[in-house]
Amino acid sequence: MSFWKKAGDLAMKAGGAIVDEAKAANERNREFKAEMPSKSDSELARIVKNEMKRSPLKGSAAFQELKSRGYSPEEIKGM
Repeated sequence: MSFWKKAGDLAMKAGGAIVDEAKAANERNREFKAEMPSKSDSELARIVKNEMKRSPLKGSAAFQELKSRGYSPEEIKGM
């Protein structure tokens, strides 16, 4: 097998892995968004404060839910 054929095969495998990970992240994001409306404001604030660095998708979903409830970004940061 030629060098370029091997390189192409590797690139296709890497591209497939990236697509799979993007699909998984999108699914996790949907799950987090569906989960947030059932949480209290204080639970959402805790998620924003404690989990934003560990789980940006979850933290962002909590932040967006608080915004949809009428809180400003400044109010959310001060919670």
